[in-house]
Amino acid sequence: MSAQWNTAFASVIGTSHEKTGTSCQDACHCRIIQASDGQEIFLGIVSDGAGSASRSEVGSTLVVQMFLDKFGTLIKSEKDMHLINRNFVLDWLEEVRAQIFIRATKEALSPREFACTILGAIVGLNNSIFFQIGDGAIVVSETPLDEYYCIFWPQHGEFANQTNFITQENLSEILEFESSQGSVNRITLFTDGIERLVLDFSDRSVYPPALNSIFEWLQNNQQVNPDEKSSSVLFNYLNSSFINSRTDDDKSLVMATRATKEKPHVSTEIS
Repeated sequence: MSAQWNTAFASVIGTSHEKTGTSCQDACHCRIIQASDGQEIFLGIVSDGAGSASRSEVGSTLVVQMFLDKFGTLIKSEKDMHLINRNFVLDWLEEVRAQIFIRATKEALSPREFACTILGAIVGLNNSIFFQIGDGAIVVSETPLDEYYCIFWPQHGEFANQTNFITQENLSEILEFESSQGSVNRITLFTDGIERLVLDFSDRSVYPPALNSIFEWLQNNQQVNPDEKSSSVLFNYLNSSFINSRTDDDKSLVMATRATKEKPHVSTEIS
């Protein structure tokens, strides 16, 4: 039997969107799926709707749900993740894009109005799959636990607010995909609202103190497979004055860590 996971996720509207009356355009989720061989597989997904697109929150929500449906169903019926290669992910992205185009046609809108990014992670006991289109990042730790690295660097254009979206036609060019061996012990996925709190752009590195307190809280709180319910503790942390004073954008964060066998200490806040 594989190690159990402790997980948490939350999406929080940015203060700039609150001021303008705009809805939260981020979406995120995670699940623990039991494969046919009994192995527990972590699925994590975040999506950031384009700020300039009028229906981007619909696009990001659709991306999250279709990811959970597609890859959750596949994992339940397979013994491992060998079927999930780059071409499989590209085919799935085209399915998502087709659904966005259908929705856009019904609403007499351009598909660009549903533009959003996507960051996905599928992590088993000894192998992992990651893919990304757009900004935001996936950060993992193996051993030792306090050494983190970024799977893909955020996709930014010439200007800070430029990135790629799933509605673009050149998906095969902008998709970043990685399949790797080894045991991931900690993983986080986040949208660009949190980038500058976690990543050091001067040398393309990860700032561990930004993550350690959250992972320590999560390690001591058994929130295994929250399924349809996000974490209120993580939500409150992302909506705190400490975070909002540093970023006014929407924020989505998915966290997961391998659970220990020690008796958990339940904490109601992140220090």
